[in-house]
Amino acid sequence: MSRTVELDGFTIGTGREVYFMAEVAGNFAGEAEAERIVDSAVRAGANAVKFQTLDPETITTRDNRFDMGSVGQRSQYEVFAENCTPPSVQRHLVEHCRTRGVTVFSAPSHIRDLELMEKLDMPAYKIGSDLATHIPLLEIVADTGKPIFLSTGMCTLQEVRESVEAILARGNDKLLLFHCVSNYPARPEEQNLRAMVAMKAAFGLPTGFSDHTVGIGCSRAAVALGADMIERHYWCEGNTEGSDRALSSDEAEFRRLVSYARHVLPALGDGIKRPTPAEERNMRTNKVSVVVMRDVKAGEILGEADVDVRRPGYGLPPKYLPRVVGMRATRDIPAETPLEADHVGIVPDEPQREAP
Repeated sequence: MSRTVELDGFTIGTGREVYFMAEVAGNFAGEAEAERIVDSAVRAGANAVKFQTLDPETITTRDNRFDMGSVGQRSQYEVFAENCTPPSVQRHLVEHCRTRGVTVFSAPSHIRDLELMEKLDMPAYKIGSDLATHIPLLEIVADTGKPIFLSTGMCTLQEVRESVEAILARGNDKLLLFHCVSNYPARPEEQNLRAMVAMKAAFGLPTGFSDHTVGIGCSRAAVALGADMIERHYWCEGNTEGSDRALSSDEAEFRRLVSYARHVLPALGDGIKRPTPAEERNMRTNKVSVVVMRDVKAGEILGEADVDVRRPGYGLPPKYLPRVVGMRATRDIPAETPLEADHVGIVPDEPQREAP
C-alpha cells in the first residue's frame, strides 16, 4: 500500500508539502470566469483546480430537497440545474488549467459522468462524499489506474474500510482519503479533525481535510495535525457568487493558508522524541548534573554537603546523587567540577556527555 502518491510531478503523503486543492464549482459561470478563477487559484498557490461534473437529470430525484444553510430548503434538482457547468465550459476550464500548468480534475455525480471525464483525459478523480459508498462506481474509477481522492463525509470508519478495500482489490493503490463533514457551511465544533488522524493510522494512505467551514481556522488545525492535503472551496473577485460562496476562500485567504502550511510543515518533524542536534550541543552546558562543591582529595568520602545538582550537564546525571554520597574519591577533584563516573569508581548506566 502506497504511503505517497505521485500526481503531475507532485508527491503527496507523509513528510511532503501539503497539497492544496481549490474547489471552484459553483463559483464561476462561462469561459471568461473560468479563466479568471483558474488564474486567481494559481496565484494563491493551489496545486490543483477541481470542479464538479454533474447532470441534474442523474444526480437526484425531482422531489428531493436540500435542508442546508447554504441553499435553504430548496429542490435539489433546481439548485443543480442552476449551478451545473456545461460540458463546453468544462473543456475550456481544463484547457486553460493546462495552459497555466496547474493540475485539473473533476468529481462525477453519476456513473454516466465518467464518459465526459475520460474524454477530458483528467490525471485523477475526486469522489465526493455522496458517492463514497458507491462501490460499482469506485471499481470503475479504480480500473482507470489513476489517483483517486475519496471524500468520506457521512461515512463510518467501516464504510470507509469497505470502499478502500474495493478500490485496492482492483489493483489501484493510488488512493488518497479526505476527512470532511458534509454540511454547508459546517460548524467548527462538528469537524472532529482527530478522525482524519485515525483514518491515516488505520489505512496508511495519504489523508487530508476537505474543509466546508467558513474561514481557514479548521484547515490550519488540520495542517498542524499532519494533513497531507487540504481542499477549500474557492472564489475570486469579479466572479459569480455561487451557493457555496460563504464557505469559499478568496485569493488572499487561500494564500495565507498555503503560507501557513509551508511554515508549519518543518515544525511537525517525525514524531520521535529525542534531542535535536542543537539541543545535543546545548545540553552539555544547559542541563544539570552532579557537581562537587569543594576541593576533594583522593581517598576522601563524599558527604551530602560535598555534592549538588546544577549546570553544566556533562557530569553524572542527577539520578546518581544519592548513589555517590558516601563513596570514596579515586583522585583529587577540584571544587565545582562535574562529577565523572571514574571520580568515584562507578559504572554509569549510559555514556556521559563530553565536556565542551
